[in-house]
Amino acid sequence: MKVIQRWAAALLLLAASFSVWSPPAEAATAPASTKVLEEVRKIVRQYYVEPVSDQVLKASTPQDIVKQLDPYSAYMTKEEYEEFLKWIDMESVGIGVMIEEDENGVHIMSVLDNGPAARAGLQPGDVIQAVDGQPVTNETMEKVLSLIAGEEGTTVAVTVWRPSTEETVSVTIKQEKIDWPNVEFKRLAGNIGYIQLYSFDETAPAEIERAIRSLSGVKGWIFDLRDNPGGYVETAQQIAGFFPNVKQAFQLRDRSNHQEVYAAVKQPVQMAGPIRLLVNASSASASEMLAAAVKEQKAAVLYGQRTFGKGSMQEMFELSDGSMLKLTVAHFFSPKGTPIHHVGVKPDVPTVVGKELYAAHRDLLIGQLKGYQSLGKLRNAPVDKTFVVRFSRPLANTAVSGVKLYQLGGREAAVTAQIRRGTELLIKPAAKLAKGQSYLLVIPPVLKSKDGVAMKKGAYMEIQTAASTK
Repeated sequence: MKVIQRWAAALLLLAASFSVWSPPAEAATAPASTKVLEEVRKIVRQYYVEPVSDQVLKASTPQDIVKQLDPYSAYMTKEEYEEFLKWIDMESVGIGVMIEEDENGVHIMSVLDNGPAARAGLQPGDVIQAVDGQPVTNETMEKVLSLIAGEEGTTVAVTVWRPSTEETVSVTIKQEKIDWPNVEFKRLAGNIGYIQLYSFDETAPAEIERAIRSLSGVKGWIFDLRDNPGGYVETAQQIAGFFPNVKQAFQLRDRSNHQEVYAAVKQPVQMAGPIRLLVNASSASASEMLAAAVKEQKAAVLYGQRTFGKGSMQEMFELSDGSMLKLTVAHFFSPKGTPIHHVGVKPDVPTVVGKELYAAHRDLLIGQLKGYQSLGKLRNAPVDKTFVVRFSRPLANTAVSGVKLYQLGGREAAVTAQIRRGTELLIKPAAKLAKGQSYLLVIPPVLKSKDGVAMKKGAYMEIQTAASTK
């Protein structure tokens, strides 16, 4: 028996359930030896986060013992553990979903963009009801995983209940090799840096450092943890170090309620300027650890919805036959002790689901417009709209420069601006705008009336394009 990592090493698991993986059938059914069973009993008795009754420990298999613990503890054969590591590192064959189990069943937390499940129409929030015609409403997550996963090129029929529309959806999906991107980054309109982190795996800190260096000179940051199910504790500590003023990463409490605060790991670069952190109901575990730390230490403003609420930590124990016991050994809290487990992290700025990025980008852009006045909101604007701003005095300008049209969550849209009839400013996009999208129109204070009065304030207008051209 070997403990893979102790707390000092900090390589513990802070993850909800990742994308589908396939345990080998022969290994999954092979019974554990008496020696391994005794090892499991000893470890559970000594390390599980709560005292365990003798009745639970009398179960005849490791699986039966673990089944009576919390949903995040698990027993894995050697082969299953190897697949699990691929899973943590975002490498697997599957349908391209991340799933989680709660009291309502097994539901989809996130769907890989353009992956097999996404192309078939599955969505975050879908509750899995049947696989290949077999009902799974009352099955464990491990059982659902084993039914869904398969070899590359095979197909699986999945039936889900979609709470958002109260309908049942059935699809057939082809298994593919899944290569989850872990960090994506880009420069948004208005020179705002955007970084999305999909998993707290071991490569994440280096990838985030590269992203920050690549986006040098930005005026603000959006760090996206939506649909991120977690990963390694050590990674969460390292990533916390990219946020200015974050000195502490989390507080840990074991079964004896011993409390210890762990520090963030200082990084060679940090995000400078205002930071917005995006979360949603599928931001879990290590995501919640980071969100709680930056919120409490005022390093970023949180946008979105209350997070998932998984504040437990798992440790890996290697058994004598090479199998593994993943066991919940502690609960984590914010550095100051605010609970996360079953509670989640509340955002500073609640938003409608799916509008987190728009809201954060909008606020960062408007934050740059000191002294500008709002011209209000324009809703259901045609995608080929020419915008007209009218002034009470005739304008002296013959040319206008500096007018900007920013797509929220995207890039700048090219526009031309000209004076018409002496009192109207015409702003025409160079190409049709995207349907159902949000924009911010910015007019700098460059205009002057014919009687010499200069425009004292710039102005901006929020625009929502029509979702349909009909």
